[in-house]
Amino acid sequence: MEKRQFMQIPGPTNVPDRILRALSKPLINHRGEEFEQLLSYCVDSLKKVFRTEKDILIFPAAGSGMLESAVVNLFSKDDTILTCSIGVFSERMGIIAEKFGVNVIEIEKTWGEAVTPDDIKRYLEDDKEKEIKAVCVPQNETCSAVQVDIEGIANVIKDLSHPALLVVDAISSAACSPLETDKWGVDVVVASSQKGFMLPPGLGFAVVNEKAWKSYENADLPRWYWDYSMVKQKMLTNQLPYTPATTLLFGLKEALDIIHEEGVENVWKRHEAMGTALRAACSEIGLDLLADENAASNTVTAIMLPENIEYSALSSLLKKKYNVTIGGGLGKLQGKIFRIGHLGAVYEMDIYAVMGALEMALIELGYKVEPGSAAKALTRAFV
Repeated sequence: MEKRQFMQIPGPTNVPDRILRALSKPLINHRGEEFEQLLSYCVDSLKKVFRTEKDILIFPAAGSGMLESAVVNLFSKDDTILTCSIGVFSERMGIIAEKFGVNVIEIEKTWGEAVTPDDIKRYLEDDKEKEIKAVCVPQNETCSAVQVDIEGIANVIKDLSHPALLVVDAISSAACSPLETDKWGVDVVVASSQKGFMLPPGLGFAVVNEKAWKSYENADLPRWYWDYSMVKQKMLTNQLPYTPATTLLFGLKEALDIIHEEGVENVWKRHEAMGTALRAACSEIGLDLLADENAASNTVTAIMLPENIEYSALSSLLKKKYNVTIGGGLGKLQGKIFRIGHLGAVYEMDIYAVMGALEMALIELGYKVEPGSAAKALTRAFV
């Protein structure tokens, strides 16, 4: 009998059975009325998740593609943007922007620390000529398992009356962590399907407000596939300018129904509870965490590898014996940490199963811990 697999990397995530069934539906005419109704439903439902009344654009794309879409639609050659380095993925926006001739100012932090509103404030205060066109930050960095105070950064930009756009990478936080796009004044949000939306990879989302559209009008970087205006014009008729990922849209509708049945705010609270409990269990069995608790992610936890235990041995044992797949360290963290994703369709019993498997695997590899310690910590956290 095939055993259940626990996909505990920070994306792609476990896909619920309801969504898997939706993904298996026969294709429909992507220029017909049925598709138009599907797309309209998904856009209206996405607006409730992103807490916005602004334009939502949908692309057949991965998260990295959505980062490139923001660059080519918002900026011109020799523009200046402010980014950060708090992990591999937070650096990607700057890497893409530099390819197009955009000047990048990067705030470097120790991986495991989050970029803060005060960090942003210092750079914007020094920008006397208002040359910085955008502040580009992730809400969540899965490489180092930290989350960023987006509301605080938005308030800094407002308080300083700085004209910079606020562009947020919500790829690993959308539908997981609080994100009040309109209320906070976020100008652009990019996200994708394979994390909090509980889908396979392949769909990308962009939220674009009026301020961002003004930047679009002045931007001169080359674009066609990523052209926000072209997509918007077709979506006004509930169509898309090229062949859409129709099957994924079937799954998206089901995923959004699942989210709204639970309630968006309840989904946020659940992710916070899962992250808090998992970190407590790790600490209970003596494992050190990379990120401080005040910056810890709600969707992924980065854990220091114990002395004399290699990642390859731990991940292999978890996969082969317990059907649990974890993530390793990336970049400068490779060989130093392992990561457990807890986003999407993850609930209390999933955390018990994953932490029980981790405890047993560590014991088998020679790590000294009282059996059952993780479960005790989880029970204290959940009850």
